[in-house]
Amino acid sequence: MRQSVFRMLERLERNQAVTRQDSARRNGPSGADVMQALLGRYAIEPLPGESRAEALARGAEISTRELKDLLRERA
Repeated sequence: MRQSVFRMLERLERNQAVTRQDSARRNGPSGADVMQALLGRYAIEPLPGESRAEALARGAEISTRELKDLLRERA
């Protein structure tokens, strides 16, 4: 009896954590908004034909691949 209650409590806690994370993602700024703010904050303008991600990587003096890996680590 106790084990089933503990298992149910664990499931509820996991579901609540997932719900909290989803809510934070929906209510927080989008990735594009964050990137645009960083570009503006550090006065980095995309060059002709350059994406915002490429401009941010250039400003940080890293490759776009490194930027992608950093973003993936934090996701």
